[in-house]
Amino acid sequence: MIIWIRNIVVIFVLLSITYVVLSAWSALKQRKKLNADFKTADTSHDNTLSKQEYIEKGMQKYNRSLKPKLIFGVYLVPIAIMAVLIYLAQYS
Repeated sequence: MIIWIRNIVVIFVLLSITYVVLSAWSALKQRKKLNADFKTADTSHDNTLSKQEYIEKGMQKYNRSLKPKLIFGVYLVPIAIMAVLIYLAQYS
């Protein structure tokens, strides 16, 4: 039983590290995209916004989007696969 708990803790730590890395990478990629959009867009955005305000507004919009929520699948998919495998191993 202790081995199962140890394995679950190790898996959770690895999934957490993966989640943090993916989240940071995705946010950095979005920030770079917003920076490039600000440089290339002359009249498409409001001229009263500074570069920092434009990027912060874009990041707020990004945080409300579906992509950061999909990254949470890093936890859900492996746990669901393990649950199915354990079920099949026990009851087939």
